[in-house]
Amino acid sequence: MFKKDSVKINNIYNLLIYTLILSISLYLANNAIANPTQIIKNVICKESNVFKNYLKNNQNENLAWLGISQDGSTITELYISKLTNSWTILETDTNGLSCATIGGKDSRPFN
Repeated sequence: MFKKDSVKINNIYNLLIYTLILSISLYLANNAIANPTQIIKNVICKESNVFKNYLKNNQNENLAWLGISQDGSTITELYISKLTNSWTILETDTNGLSCATIGGKDSRPFN
């Protein structure tokens, strides 16, 4: 009789342990998805024409691509230099303020 009760208690104990492990795993997975890592960037903003002239005249970068945000509040532009392979992404708002959100070197076309 004691052996059957002992097996039942052991099974219940194992079930509780598995439930606890599953709960902790789900909590950690949900926490990782809900809290993405924040990227901190240095953003430089100037009047749009000032920025675009600088990119063209000082960086030899020309407009290669642009897209308008879904709500129409910003234009995102990609400038690339064929001479140096440098690149810059600008975001411009409806007031004409452009911000360089990121840039780099060693750009390469895919086609």
